[in-house]
Amino acid sequence: MNKAMKLDFYKYSSTGNDFILLDNREGNQPVSDKNYWQKLCSRRTSIGADGVIFVESSEAQDFHMRYLNADGGEVSMCGNGTRAIAHFFRYLTKTQKSELSFSTMNGVYRAQFDGELVWIEMTEAYDQQIVDNSQLYSEHKGSYYMNTGVPHCIYLVDDVELVDVYGAGKEIRYHELFENGVNTNFISKISDGQYKVRTYERGVEDETLSCGTGITASAHFLWNEGHEKNQVLVFQSRGGELTVKKEKDIVFFGGVTKMIYKGSLC
Repeated sequence: MNKAMKLDFYKYSSTGNDFILLDNREGNQPVSDKNYWQKLCSRRTSIGADGVIFVESSEAQDFHMRYLNADGGEVSMCGNGTRAIAHFFRYLTKTQKSELSFSTMNGVYRAQFDGELVWIEMTEAYDQQIVDNSQLYSEHKGSYYMNTGVPHCIYLVDDVELVDVYGAGKEIRYHELFENGVNTNFISKISDGQYKVRTYERGVEDETLSCGTGITASAHFLWNEGHEKNQVLVFQSRGGELTVKKEKDIVFFGGVTKMIYKGSLC
């Protein structure tokens, strides 16, 4: 990146998943400079974030979303990031639309606004159970694999607070079964329709406070395997509450997203 270039950025939190948001509608951001973005995501030495999100122009949709993990690598999308970018685009353009559509590497998504909540209409989950991940973590009551925009393993356990999320998640993430790595979610039941969840995210290479695609994958698992009949499921993550709901086979997930601050780097 040109050292004389000023970088205007916005810091967001979506239930504890934090991101650096940038306006790249003019195409002037050095998106391919992996090392630069990795350094900006480093905590204690720079801004610090779980990922970087760019708002880009789109001819067919309201905008295009580009997402980089904290390691600077580009991936298809990020669930909690979709809520942040929808809020950010609304802020940038001052639009009063109650619904926005946007493209990603994984397809087109729609965002709906309901007060402080941002709801995302998810694309269909795919690659369900193409790998048997049940043997990778033994202390579970059910396991599943699927892709909800990015790949996820899900394990139903007695108590997520007793799980070594970093240790187990890292081992599963780098297992030879997953050529491009995998995210891992551990869930435990609180009551009917209520669950705790903890997630290890690839690219961040650590447990994050919440993961939107992870709780969506967890909801699919609970429905598909007959663990839940409720069409609205509430997940308590370490970053806050997220909800997944099914309406006529369309799945939405939602939660609060906030702009924390804006700043500039020279």
